Amino acid sequence: MRALTCEAGMLDDLMPASLDSGPYTESDDRFMEDVSNCVMQDTLPVLIGRRVLLREPREDDAVRLYEFVRDPEVTRFLAIDPPASPDDTRFFIEKCHEHRRQDREYVFVIADVATDQSMGVIGLRHLDPPMRTAQVGTWVARSYWGRGINAEAKELLLDFAFGTLGLHRIEARIDVDNHRSRRAFERLGGRREGRLRESFFKNGGYHDQDLFVVLEEEWQNRAGLEPGTGRRAGKGEHR
Repeated sequence: MRALTCEAGMLDDLMPASLDSGPYTESDDRFMEDVSNCVMQDTLPVLIGRRVLLREPREDDAVRLYEFVRDPEVTRFLAIDPPASPDDTRFFIEKCHEHRRQDREYVFVIADVATDQSMGVIGLRHLDPPMRTAQVGTWVARSYWGRGINAEAKELLLDFAFGTLGLHRIEARIDVDNHRSRRAFERLGGRREGRLRESFFKNGGYHDQDLFVVLEEEWQNRAGLEPGTGRRAGKGEHR
């Protein structure tokens, strides 16, 4: 896979919640210096795979994404309700840009590599630079289910997270009944660490989630990445 990465700097502004994890240390300073050449102030990178690419959400994605998330099966396990109109989706896209500029979360559209048409959304949220952790969340339109789109999008994002961003731990909180997402994450080497009881509220009730995790070293070993580079060992640099 190839990844077109940014040249600006990233994570200049720490979220206040990040400081709750403990005192800032010299090692945190070194980590911030290491990633300071990689910020998302202007735009997200374009990450290109075999069948899909990940890119910045655009206003012209709004109507298509709106049609996708009107499907109750798509939003069944999401912490959102279906939007009332394309304007709601445009507002969502504006918030994605705002949160990217603040380095709060990085949300990508999953698009067809041949046509650039959107197929879903994937993102890194709850970014914690001192702890080098984040959560991943994904949804794909039902018409693209069963094609490996979810797994390939996650693979691109994890390459980016562990390589370009230098993160150490990526978590996914997956509803116990969301078998499709569980299988996709397990195929990527995600390990179940435990059950989060009644951690998700949807449709008037609480639901259990399983916590799945991929660690930096596990991903590098699985994907053949050179440690800390985001490059496939022996295959040159991502573009």
